This record gives sequence, C-alpha cells and structure tokens, in this order.
Amino acid sequence: MIGGSALSGCSTAVVGSPIPAAGFQEHPETPRTRSAIAQPPRIPAPRGEVDPCTLLTPDDLVPVGGVAGPPHPGNPVPGACAHLLGGHPDDTAAAGFHEPLPSIAQRQPRGVEVDVRGYSSWLYCEPVTGYQTCTAATAIRSDRSLLTMLSLKDASAADTADRLFGLTTAALRKLPPA
Repeated sequence: MIGGSALSGCSTAVVGSPIPAAGFQEHPETPRTRSAIAQPPRIPAPRGEVDPCTLLTPDDLVPVGGVAGPPHPGNPVPGACAHLLGGHPDDTAAAGFHEPLPSIAQRQPRGVEVDVRGYSSWLYCEPVTGYQTCTAATAIRSDRSLLTMLSLKDASAADTADRLFGLTTAALRKLPPA
C-alpha cells in the first residue's frame, strides 16, 4: 500500500466507524422518474484504478477536518476506503471504485448530473442520522466509476457538496490513464 505509513502516523484512535454512504445502503430507494444522464456518460480520458486508500491523502483531507485515525478499507462499499475526520466523531470521507455511472444514477433517482473536470458525475446528498452525506460517482470508464463520499455533522448539502467536489477532483487527479 502506497502511503500507508503516512496515515498511521502519530494519530490517536478515534472511537466510531464510518457511516454508510447515502444511497449505498443494502436496500436502495424506490426509483422515481427523472431525466436521464448523458448517454453515454462523458469520459474525456478513461482512467485506471489505484489502491482506494491512496485516493485521499492527509493533505487532501485537511480542508474537511483532517485525518483522525487509520483508513477503513472496504467501507462504505467494497472497493472503497473511508477515513474518519477530525471535528465530530463520525465525520467521514471516502473514495474508491464502484459500479458504472448509469447503475448508480438509477439507484439514486434524486441525484443530479454534474461535471467534474469534464467527466460526467452523479451527485446525491441526503441527511443520514444528523449528518449531511453527499456522494459523487464519476464516470472513469464505461464499466466503472470513481466513488467519493463526504459526511459532515451539522453541514448543509451545498457546503458538503462543495467540499466533496474538492475531494473528487483530488482523487481523480491520482488516477493513471486506463
């Protein structure tokens, strides 16, 4: 694992575990009618994958509270890695790889398509147990998306989505060409 030692530095253990990302629970919400995403999704340059725990570095996480403990591989979904943040006990950021963008958009019908550095991305925000949780699925290939998530206590959807955009951009820059 690249950079693993940087994440385990001199931090103290933080009680708690990352919460599920909005829209990625075992029982997805009932689909509702909405406009379709771009077909096919915009992918200016297909991207490869790296260890999901290297997608968000301690420097990337400073603007959202900094790292507060070791990474949690496989959380909130297999193929992702969550990081507990400073601030409130369950503030969490995560990044990794997930299903194709159209599949995620179908599971999250209240989301909206946005552009992240020319790539089609599906943004979905929902309050979850007192935390504003936003996810972004960014099309990196026709069969895969880059998943980023941010969950912050007492934050607005707009503020959380704005901060998530920074994390998504940072993770996207770390991906090699496919």
